Amino acid sequence: MRRFATALPLVVAFVATEAVAESSRRASPCPTEGDFKTLPAAIDLYTANRVWCWMKQQVNAPLGLPPPPVFVGALPWNKYSVFVFPTSEAPDDLFSIEIAWETVQYEDPLFVVWALGHELAHSLFTLRPFGFKEQITYPAALPSMQHCDPEFRRITIAAADVLWDIYHSSDQRSKMLSLDKERYGRECSYLLNLTKLSQ
Repeated sequence: MRRFATALPLVVAFVATEAVAESSRRASPCPTEGDFKTLPAAIDLYTANRVWCWMKQQVNAPLGLPPPPVFVGALPWNKYSVFVFPTSEAPDDLFSIEIAWETVQYEDPLFVVWALGHELAHSLFTLRPFGFKEQITYPAALPSMQHCDPEFRRITIAAADVLWDIYHSSDQRSKMLSLDKERYGRECSYLLNLTKLSQ
């Protein structure tokens, strides 16, 4: 009987902690109809929805806007993830996100969500010129232009801070910021130089 009495406060404390955590997870300004309902295995649903909701607020998108479908598949070796959308040249492409299976298998789960967030930002910036309404096709040049948009860079970089606020992983945050600076900073510098040379 004494053993039960000792264990009871621990059980109550555990239940109370779980209740607080669950309440925290539900305290979102975004309605549930705009959340991911399912995601491929190894991609955390709660964290992805936190990032998605935050990004919608950043670009003044409707908070109930649902996310694009997400798939895991084979991508070129230098791609962690890609944003896919229909264009006049490829009208049958599905408005969606694909994460490389190597990213899911070998990268930290936080990095996987950040890669997903990068593509979610592409989806929002692609929809925004059209009032966040899906179109039959979109201009093919939009995503490459977005990489050098200061607002896009701000949001994708700040997504690393959103993830840090949840899990406090400084190592993963540093990796995200380093990759953004190395890959997209270099790409934008190259495009800027091309623009100057053509003038």
